[in-house]
Amino acid sequence: SSPRGSSLPSPLTSGLLSSGTGQMSRDLQGEVYRDLNQHYDHADPDDISEEFDMGSGSDSGYSSALKGPGDSCCPVCFTMGCCCHVCYVLLFLAYLVVFPLWCKWLLTAPMPFNYWGQNYPDFPRMPLEDSWTAYQTVDGGKESPLIQHPPQIEMSPIPTEQSSCNYTCSTEFHGYTTSEMNFHVGLRLNQSHLADTSHAAYPVLLTSEDFKHWMLVGDRRNAKPRPFFNDVSAEEGRSYTSVQDSCTKPPRGNTSSFTKSDMFLIACVTWTNEGLDSLEQMSTFDNSDLGSICNAIGGVCGWPCDSGVPSDRLSGCSADGSIQESVLRSILPANKSFGSVKIEACESPTDSTCTTSTEGVNQWACHRCVSQPMEKERRLVGLPSISGMPSLDGSGLGPVPGSTDASLPGTLPSGLAGGGTAPLLPPGMSGVMGDDDSSSSEDEESEESVTKVYTSLPRVRVTLSDSSIPAGAAIMSKPRTFILFSHNPFSGTWEKIYDPIKPQSDKFFPPRTILEKEPEEVKAISEDESRAMQLEESNELKMEPFSCYGKRGPLYVVACAINQSTYDDTAQWKNNKEPRFLPGQKVQGPPFNDRCIAVSGRCGYACERERLESIPHCLPSGYIDMAALVGTVDIQYNRKTPVYLFVYVLLFGFAVKTIMLCPGIFAPYRRCHFYDPDMTDQLRYVLVVGVTGGADEGKGTMIRNTIGMVSGLPPESKCRFIVCNNEEGHRQEMLTCWERFCAVLFAIPDVGGLSYEENLRELTQIWCEETKKLSLSLVGAKVKELDPKVLDRLSGKTTLRILKKSCGWDQRFEGSMMKLDAAIEDLANDLATNYNKFNPLTPHLDYVRDWLPPNPNSTSLRMHFTSRAKPNEDSRNMMVQHVAVGTWYYKVPPNADPSQWLELRKSCHEVVYSQRDDDDVNNKVPLRSSHGKAGGLNFVDNYITIVNQRPENLYNSPQDEAPSLYAIADARHQYQPDFMISCIPCFFHRDGILNHRVAFTQAPQHYPEYQDKNDYLDNNNAQFFRLNAMIRNCCGGVSSCGTNGMWQIPPRDETTVWQRRRKRVRDRDHKKRTELIEREQFHTSCKIEDTASSLDRVLVGEYSHFVNRKLSFGMSKSPEGFLGAQQRWVEGAVTLCMQWVTQNADAHGQAKKNGPLLWCVIVAFVLYIYALFRLVTLNYNSSWFVEHGLIHQDSLDDWKRHVRPAITWFFDELLAFRGGHTPNSYDYGVYEDMTIQFLIWLSTCICMFFVLWLFTNFCKCFQRCCTFPHEMKWWGRLVISFDNLTYWIWFWTSFFWIGFNVYLALFPSTFHFNNIGMMTFMLISTVLNYALLFSNSMRFAIMESVDANEIAFLSMDNIWRASQLFFITGPIQGFSVITGSKNFINYLLYGQDIGGWSGGDLTQVSIAIVKYWTTMIICASTACWIYLFASQPNSDEFQSRRPGCIIFMFIAMDVLHPCVYLWTVGNKLTDEEVSKMTFCQKLTSAAWWKRLLQTLILNECMTNIFRYVNPTYMVMLPLLVYYNSYFGAGGGFSLVAVGAGH
Repeated sequence: SSPRGSSLPSPLTSGLLSSGTGQMSRDLQGEVYRDLNQHYDHADPDDISEEFDMGSGSDSGYSSALKGPGDSCCPVCFTMGCCCHVCYVLLFLAYLVVFPLWCKWLLTAPMPFNYWGQNYPDFPRMPLEDSWTAYQTVDGGKESPLIQHPPQIEMSPIPTEQSSCNYTCSTEFHGYTTSEMNFHVGLRLNQSHLADTSHAAYPVLLTSEDFKHWMLVGDRRNAKPRPFFNDVSAEEGRSYTSVQDSCTKPPRGNTSSFTKSDMFLIACVTWTNEGLDSLEQMSTFDNSDLGSICNAIGGVCGWPCDSGVPSDRLSGCSADGSIQESVLRSILPANKSFGSVKIEACESPTDSTCTTSTEGVNQWACHRCVSQPMEKERRLVGLPSISGMPSLDGSGLGPVPGSTDASLPGTLPSGLAGGGTAPLLPPGMSGVMGDDDSSSSEDEESEESVTKVYTSLPRVRVTLSDSSIPAGAAIMSKPRTFILFSHNPFSGTWEKIYDPIKPQSDKFFPPRTILEKEPEEVKAISEDESRAMQLEESNELKMEPFSCYGKRGPLYVVACAINQSTYDDTAQWKNNKEPRFLPGQKVQGPPFNDRCIAVSGRCGYACERERLESIPHCLPSGYIDMAALVGTVDIQYNRKTPVYLFVYVLLFGFAVKTIMLCPGIFAPYRRCHFYDPDMTDQLRYVLVVGVTGGADEGKGTMIRNTIGMVSGLPPESKCRFIVCNNEEGHRQEMLTCWERFCAVLFAIPDVGGLSYEENLRELTQIWCEETKKLSLSLVGAKVKELDPKVLDRLSGKTTLRILKKSCGWDQRFEGSMMKLDAAIEDLANDLATNYNKFNPLTPHLDYVRDWLPPNPNSTSLRMHFTSRAKPNEDSRNMMVQHVAVGTWYYKVPPNADPSQWLELRKSCHEVVYSQRDDDDVNNKVPLRSSHGKAGGLNFVDNYITIVNQRPENLYNSPQDEAPSLYAIADARHQYQPDFMISCIPCFFHRDGILNHRVAFTQAPQHYPEYQDKNDYLDNNNAQFFRLNAMIRNCCGGVSSCGTNGMWQIPPRDETTVWQRRRKRVRDRDHKKRTELIEREQFHTSCKIEDTASSLDRVLVGEYSHFVNRKLSFGMSKSPEGFLGAQQRWVEGAVTLCMQWVTQNADAHGQAKKNGPLLWCVIVAFVLYIYALFRLVTLNYNSSWFVEHGLIHQDSLDDWKRHVRPAITWFFDELLAFRGGHTPNSYDYGVYEDMTIQFLIWLSTCICMFFVLWLFTNFCKCFQRCCTFPHEMKWWGRLVISFDNLTYWIWFWTSFFWIGFNVYLALFPSTFHFNNIGMMTFMLISTVLNYALLFSNSMRFAIMESVDANEIAFLSMDNIWRASQLFFITGPIQGFSVITGSKNFINYLLYGQDIGGWSGGDLTQVSIAIVKYWTTMIICASTACWIYLFASQPNSDEFQSRRPGCIIFMFIAMDVLHPCVYLWTVGNKLTDEEVSKMTFCQKLTSAAWWKRLLQTLILNECMTNIFRYVNPTYMVMLPLLVYYNSYFGAGGGFSLVAVGAGH
């Protein structure tokens, strides 16, 4: 068996080895390759799963794992990868529908009803279903608001005389009198249909001077005589009342007592003088008398004085104590009645007002009255002498009515006259105490001089309601009422229960309650006056406000009646501590029927004489037109500036995210998945260039980089494999070190049974394995001397020991190892000597070196070293790309040959000011037309082209005209041995034929020293390589990232290495001419030559492949250095975008001609944004096709008629699911219209896309002569290129989202969304968002795992870091926009070379920007929380402001890691130094505080917390919206922010 087939398998050696000899013949290998090729023509990429048998002594080879044909003859259609692809497409289409619909909903969905009118101070609103109350017409119909007669609320006119106006109201407000005034307003409610719905209505008075700005000037506190309308109309509220005497007349003679037994009391109401005379003159009445005298009667019946006897025992008496209607009609027929009469007992006999009792007659509380003679001498008659009678106090007061407590003043002991209830007479009063049981045996003569105490009926109130005034003129102004008594209402007689008050003729004072003092004199009251009824209108109020209505002149005054239930709803008084208005508060204008159950208004010129000019909305009657006061209540929406900004930014983000996601709908281009040496027969050469020149790119970096490039030598390559080190630093030591490395390669033995190439590959493979995880901290610019272990690994000593020990090189090569040992020792000595100390080469000369292997035919490897001239240029002059003062140039004769190129460059000169060169024959060519990386790459390309034109390097076959491959390996990156065999197949069809449309391949950058969770600034750029690149690969649109890219260079004119280019500056004669420059393969006009060169290839229809494997290991700069790279990328994108937009891009050939394709994409994107804005902003029922005459409106209307029933059904079902309509439900027609509009918009977009698809496919027929895209994937690549050029435009969005959340945290929200609706859209959008990301990542992970058994999956850490970058790079991008614009202007006006870059100053500026920006975010988040609690908001404000604080806090937590890292990086305070510091020293030491922060924040525990907090709140955000919709507004960025600048 093979001596190297044991412990260390060599996966990348030069062939498939047999188990016996360790070597397979070339013919057998070629046969294997052909068999594999034929198999792969029929194999599906998803069928790849099995690996070749790699047993003992076998080589892992260079082919990817392959699966056999399998047993089934049917092709596999639905693999897991295919399912993921289908899922992605469906999810993407759903995303395209849901997100715009959500944005449309945000501006279309009505605001929740409880937030309507929030821009004004609190004013309670009725439920929407009651808003028709004040809109109803007189007959109660919900028609147009007619002019009502009388109005809903009758109002007193606006006074026009100065005497009626009060100007003192302004004194309290201004401190002096102005023309502002007020006046009293009389109100009379006139809405009879409110009787069943409104129990009390509060008045509110509103005024306006222009009918636009309204204020409240009065409410229930200013209403007289009560704060509410007692009745709702004149019919309900108009009544006449009369409160009768406190005491009924005392019993005299045979007159029976009114309280002794049953009784019938009626109130006879008369309107005529004849009736009044009869009632005054007659003492008794029968029913016929009453029928002719009374205009209305009514009464009560039963046993009074708390008897408890049921009243319905009396015939004609109801259970409630009222006389039955039939009895009353027998006395007074219904056709003669003018209203209904009611008698009610007053609670107190002495109160000035009568508060009526709700009890029936049998519960009436009777009271004691006194009838006292007017003579001075009084004697007590019939009162026996009582011993022990308690003395009376001097108060003269009797007992509380109804009291039986003998201890109370004025009360007799039980058993005496009065039975314990008869009060004593007041002091000095003599007479007899009688009651209902007292005997009337006294003769009449004695009665005239006796003081009588008796039980009287309670004071009563008579109310005449529902009355109408009798016809005719012989009526009184007010009706009169008399109370009549009878025991038998059917045939008995009626007598009056009150005596007239006539002190001149009577001998007795008028009866009074014993609680009243004896009157000093008695005023005569006529019977007419005492029985007159007073008109009470309980629907009438008088408003006497203190606030001013406005200035004298045109004025509108509106009276509004608010229902009691609405007014007392505390939920509608959010800002006031109690339900009450604020005088002078602003009020939302009409319609008022959403707040008032009745409304009317007056208009006119207040406090000045009427003018001829009319007032708008004012009728001749002086009332405001009702059509201006009431109307359909408009639904209130969230169409406010913050919401518009929020929605527009969401749409911008959605459009950009659509660009990012849309390439994923395509299936990747098919390609060959394995390497076949025959492929290289179709290539002229494979070139790998390692570029050095930066500060960290010294000898160790170059050696590591070169090891990787050489290790990628393709097995059995049939074309030259060229490794070129391009030293841009122009350093002598780098050249010497390269020569030492080449000496090692030269010393590799070519004996031992294996070819030189196989030994070379085995050596470099292990050498690569030993050095791939070295870092800049071990070999970078800061290293003064290499660590011995690192030196051994870097110089190859460790590799050689492994080869000798594990692979048996000692035995195989025996004495052939001495040269190799010596060469490695020389390399080690060179690396160990003066490490990172350099001396420059001659500045203005080029240095090139070539290396050939010992036997050129033994391997295809060729080595070259190039270092183009780097002359010292005058710093006073601008670095330009053309020949100008301060630049160096060389002359090229008209017939110069490429072979003369290097010699011509040696004869270079500097252009000196004021020294002309009059040579008009030779062309002047800039020595360094580009000072950047692209200039070095172009120099290598030209040099290698010339080298391969040498006779010894010609194939003398068509291969001399074949394309070549150009790979770029930056110095800090090391290719792995399988890089070439993984990337070269991408340029070939599945049948092994070279695909000329593949422009380049790109592999991800990988920095093993930074794990995702510790990659604070996303140095690995995982978001791009693990998401964006995989999505873009679906349409072949992956952009080159410089390093790890491999380009296909098409055949070119080999007779020259120069080309003509139009100068960007004018000559002295003001003309722009062309100049000769060295041929440029890569763009030199900006700092992102990779993106610019990619764009050229996209414009001509070529595409790329993304190889999603870790094929290169990089040595990362410090994480903060990545910020400088971000700045450079954005600056380059700004410059490149401006170059293409202004048609000044440095493109060539067909790419320049196809530049208008970019404008097609720009216009399409702008139109798409416009369509989105139009969708969410306008309410339209037409289509773009109708507006431009492509479709007739009738056709669209027919379509809508067919669609609307389905939409109506859907919303009906949705409404039923939610439990039906609520009192505040609005018409769902608004949602139906929204859906119709969205469907029209969606149909228009689909039609436009279909037209584009149709035209694109039509162009396939003419693709040979037509440069228009002939496949949709080409459009996808153009869209990607557009994104690359314009992503910097959105740098401001990070500022917006931070500012928007600060706004939410500091100010109460003026917009409100339905929680369930907001949550639904947020949840669906979030699910779609993450489902798209993970389905795409899973799709490619499956494909790569099958193809290479390697998975690069997008983790939550990557999403977290992408969110961080979105916020921390915003200021950097803004800064880059400024610098990029400046660079473009210099490029355009002066021809400045802007392709070169230096990370120093700009990197430090970027770091400083991010440090202070992230610190500001963290401090601002803390300040928002402090202000939230310090401002003491009410509950609604707290609910609206708290989500802003929470979201902003999470943003601050996102940037906390980078912030702390940037502030603490470089801190070298050791534990030993800390232990020696005192407490005060620690407190005053910035280093100690940095160390503390680093310890607290940058540890594994805190990192794990933060890495899960961000994804958790992103996922939980839609659920939080269910409880508070403001979370959806503040956290909207989570659905559109996907990385730096996106």
